[in-house]
Formats: sequence, C-alpha cells, structure tokens
Amino acid sequence: MTPPKKDDQKALQPRGRRRIQVDYPALLTGDEGSGQGTVTNLTIAGCEIKSHVQLPIGAGLSLRVQAPEARPPIIIALAIVRWKNGDRFGLEFVRFEGGTKGQLEDMLNQGEGLVED
Repeated sequence: MTPPKKDDQKALQPRGRRRIQVDYPALLTGDEGSGQGTVTNLTIAGCEIKSHVQLPIGAGLSLRVQAPEARPPIIIALAIVRWKNGDRFGLEFVRFEGGTKGQLEDMLNQGEGLVED
C-alpha cells in the first residue's frame, strides 16, 4: 500500500484552532471591491463570510465585524481571500487593528457556538 502523499496528509489533519459558528454582519473594504456580508464562522486566524461581493483569491481587504451585545467591532486591518465557493469565501487575518486580536481571543475562549475543528 502506498503511503498518502504529503499534501494528502496535510488535508486530513484538523486545523487545531478553536472555531465558533456566528452570524455577525460585516463591512468589507478593498481595492477589488467593497460591500456587506455575514461572518458565519470565526477563528483567531480567519473567518468564513457569505457575501455577494465578488473578490478574487489573493485580494486584500479590511474587515469590520459587528459582534453582538454592544461589544466594540472587530476590526481586521488586513485580510486575504484564501478560497471562494459561490457566495462564500474564506479570509486569512494578516494584520489586526488595536486590541482586536485580544478581543477575538476572549470571544473564542468563551466558547459560544464552539465547533471542534
């Protein structure tokens, strides 16, 4: 039996990051397009968004996510589109603004809507 290729092994391994299912409105702003969307899941490293904004893979943008309960918005100064499928796409967070990373870590540690990945 042939062992799995290195790429196959990587694809089968879990990400190992806490991910929460959410339904947060978001504003996207970038050179390739701007508009509104809904964040559907969130990790410290990125998120999935549902939006009618069409962005190419590799596009950079800023993201403003409005969390519930009068929390300050989560502001990502730079995120990169890593994948897309129809009206959904995945973003990798590259640069956070201010205390956003700590705020996001606190939200993830609360574990609301936590999904093991």
